[in-house]
Amino acid sequence: MSSRDQFLAETEHAIADGAPGALVGMLHIHLRRVRQLAVALGHALAAAVPDAVELRLAEVLRGSDRVCRIGENDFLVLIPNLLSPGHAELAAQRLLREFERPLLVLERPLAIAVAIGLAWTPEHARTADDLSRRATAAVDAALAVGSRLSLAVGAAEDALLVDDLRDALVNNELSIEFQPIVALRKNRIVAVEALARWQCPRRGMVAPQRFVPMAEQGGLAAELTRWTLHAGLREYAQLRGHDPNLRCAINLSPRVFSESGLVEQVGASLAIWGVPPSSVILEVTETAVMEDPEYSARALRGLRDTGVGIAIDDFGKGYSSFAYLKHFPATELKIDKSFVADMVRDERSSRLVRSMIDLAHSLGLSVTSEGVEDENTAQRLREMDCDHAQGFHLGRPRPREQWIAEYRARAAGEPAMPPVV
Repeated sequence: MSSRDQFLAETEHAIADGAPGALVGMLHIHLRRVRQLAVALGHALAAAVPDAVELRLAEVLRGSDRVCRIGENDFLVLIPNLLSPGHAELAAQRLLREFERPLLVLERPLAIAVAIGLAWTPEHARTADDLSRRATAAVDAALAVGSRLSLAVGAAEDALLVDDLRDALVNNELSIEFQPIVALRKNRIVAVEALARWQCPRRGMVAPQRFVPMAEQGGLAAELTRWTLHAGLREYAQLRGHDPNLRCAINLSPRVFSESGLVEQVGASLAIWGVPPSSVILEVTETAVMEDPEYSARALRGLRDTGVGIAIDDFGKGYSSFAYLKHFPATELKIDKSFVADMVRDERSSRLVRSMIDLAHSLGLSVTSEGVEDENTAQRLREMDCDHAQGFHLGRPRPREQWIAEYRARAAGEPAMPPVV
């Protein structure tokens, strides 16, 4: 295994000397849950895992491929002379299949979970250093959503988009909209979720489904989360002036969940805008907390000690272990919309949703179902005793100004504004 400098030099040679039309691929392989192995089986066993991974890679890679260990649980793999992007992805998929077989670690067979980020030339980068950074950004994106494999995003256009997003965050050019969260039994709005929106001067409206993953891959997750927390609380403070009982949910990016200053950052933002902690729910994805459950439990306790509520978001979408839920100081679960959307026409989805609701209630947690798009789904959730729901059927995201206009109209005895549909 080569040093990083030697590895990058070999990558530069592969890029320069490759056959016409050939691609150079790079994989960033991250070993997941090694800390959990250390806790469960001992540090000596966990420390031997990377050596076993290196042996497995040597067994399955071609003679022209190269491996470099770049951290305690991370490897870069150079794969030159690829025929096409599809060939690069097949190589990554083959490695994933290889790690489905147990590794022999200190004479003990172990199943090791990995995440892989993939980038290739010339689409994603033209230099060895850029190629390694794009592969690392891709594995970060995979970890953020609990995926085993993520491909780097296209280079030119997306790199410009990341630059535009960076400028938008610096210049405070994003905005906040609030989507209603409805108490199903009372059929009234009891909370809102703060959602970032981006109207780019050069590109028009950029969908969150595009710029949020771009922030994750482009190293802007921390900045976007800080902006959303600060701006969301600023805007929400004005809504509370009209409805003091209204609560607000704000998403935390998986990339900043483990930051050491997060608790202080949350406390400072609450103090600046005079928002009671009990009025705020911080949403953390299931994949973020399950990446390292022991650490997550401590981090969530720190946040919970500030007085905010904690919601486990996208529940059911990742790789949760119900046994861990009792250790998390969460106050609610949010059921992923992929289950809710199918529950009326798919009995298995319906049973899963009911099981999640019953599980949460047995642990003393409230439940919010996402993605409610019709009244049949809302009614089925009521019958299941689900606490809250959100989705376009119950209300689309709206800017603060529209919310306040409706509050004032209601106070003046005027008809309520029609819902935005």
